[in-house]
Amino acid sequence: MERLLGAIHARKLDRLAAGYAVIAWLLVQAASIALPAFDVPGWVLKALILVAILGFPLTLTLGWMGARHLAGIPVEPPKHPYAHLAGLGVLAIILVLIAGEIVYRLSQQDIGSPAAPSVRPAAVSTAPGPTSIAVLPFANMTGDSKQEYFADGMSEEVLSDLASIPELRVVARASSFAFKDKNEDIKAIARLLAVRSLLEGSVREAGQHLRIRAELIDARNGYDLWSSSFDRNMTDALAVQDEIARAIVSALTHKLLPMRGKSNRPTMDPVAYRDYLQAQYELAPRTRAGTDRARVLFEKAVARQPKFPEAYAGLGRAYIVLAIFRPERSDYIPAAERAIDRALALDSENLDALGLHLDLAMRRMEWDTARKDARHMLAINPHSYAVLHELFRYYQFMGFPEAALAAAQGAAQLNRLSIVDRLNVVPAYLHLARWNEAAVAGEEARKLYPNQPDNLARLCMAYAHSNHLDKARALEAQLTALKETSAASMCGFHIAVGAGEKAKAVAILSGFAAQFPHGDLGAFDIGDNYAIAGDYADAIAWLERSYDRHEFLLFTVPYDKAIAPAFFTTPGWKALWHRPLARAWQAAHDAVGRDLAAKPAD
Repeated sequence: MERLLGAIHARKLDRLAAGYAVIAWLLVQAASIALPAFDVPGWVLKALILVAILGFPLTLTLGWMGARHLAGIPVEPPKHPYAHLAGLGVLAIILVLIAGEIVYRLSQQDIGSPAAPSVRPAAVSTAPGPTSIAVLPFANMTGDSKQEYFADGMSEEVLSDLASIPELRVVARASSFAFKDKNEDIKAIARLLAVRSLLEGSVREAGQHLRIRAELIDARNGYDLWSSSFDRNMTDALAVQDEIARAIVSALTHKLLPMRGKSNRPTMDPVAYRDYLQAQYELAPRTRAGTDRARVLFEKAVARQPKFPEAYAGLGRAYIVLAIFRPERSDYIPAAERAIDRALALDSENLDALGLHLDLAMRRMEWDTARKDARHMLAINPHSYAVLHELFRYYQFMGFPEAALAAAQGAAQLNRLSIVDRLNVVPAYLHLARWNEAAVAGEEARKLYPNQPDNLARLCMAYAHSNHLDKARALEAQLTALKETSAASMCGFHIAVGAGEKAKAVAILSGFAAQFPHGDLGAFDIGDNYAIAGDYADAIAWLERSYDRHEFLLFTVPYDKAIAPAFFTTPGWKALWHRPLARAWQAAHDAVGRDLAAKPAD
């Protein structure tokens, strides 16, 4: 032992060890500060720490073998002078391989767990563009809380006008209105919403008189880019919205642009305008009672103001929401169609009405109409939240999952604080079988709403198919505790598929099939999942039933990467895909493909 300690001291390995420890500690401390500032994934720091630990024995070995003699003790010349170098090389290779394996596993396994706040939204940029803007809810200056709808409605209408301008990137209402009645720092809001500028304002409405104060703020320094007051009669309410929008465009882009579809605004009936704003306020939460009240108010608004496209679009949406609450009412969808057609007849570039028109066309399998609507929306403003939100569904159902993912990510960027668009990003990744990215997106959505059952079920699918069965089972337990029976069962189905337990997976699906058509899964859902489980005979039987029921979701099947390619070579699938509706869809799909190929790069 004395000789060993003397050898260590002679070779100065004690000093080498202390020096290495100090340098490694400083390096790790510096990295822990610097890496998060550059949004570097958390596994990089873990890997750096492990590499530093593995480097310690290698450094000591180099120090030992590099010394020429022991302290005061001659060393006999080695019989094989290069043997120690070979041994050193083997040791170095082994340590490098171990480090490489650890780094790889860390990079694969560090998939945004709830305890990992460093995870960011998948493929969603956080850098604000120079013309990115959020419209915060205008303050109600009437002193009457019952007039809150008016201030909210006015700010929402200004937001809508701005969102129709391609030169601007406007945050969706759900995210900007999340700061209502909250005294948050301007810079903090801008960071959360990833915008360069914010619009604040106030509204005072008294009888026939309207006073609006608006202020455009540069979030980088808190200075005003523009501010103004508007004193108008209520009859000019639509015109003042356009004035504010034009002034903001001028302040942000240094040029005054025409507002497409907004010229020659009609004189507004004050009562109709109030009814319209209150209807929007009632519709926003999407409750059954609120939607009923909204429908009545929209109908009053269009009765008093027949040339009011925004109110007709709102009426159409109210009828569609009511049709979901009351599927037995066969008159609601035709009423929605009439209102939407009237809105488009008055303003062919009303994005809200166009989006609703596209959605109804998809449900009726009127592919050419849907394609025309999508092309029209893209021509108006390809960067609008309303357009991106609708295009996600359109591209998904038309068989272009990559384009659907891009649209979902774009919408999520403009609606960062809403769960809805985060939930669209997750299935877009799942449809492409990009399990790890789906898990990252699902965990990010989970931070906003920890117990949202749809997201938990999709996150379970991502983990189950990426060989993270322990995480998937934890989600199954969470769904069971939340008494989300169907979601927990679907989570269990995907765990069984991921574990290779086909019989168990099929048994779970058979339970859902037994509840059809009164259960939680439609014919398409059952058939698609049978295909994922590898039960091709039952899959074909249920997908044929989906075809007969005209479920337009059926046409997402050919591009579902979760289904093994062998399924699409079966005689049953080939026969189904040669039926008339499938051939018509395929022709429309090919036309959309030509549109995408001809689309210029942004």
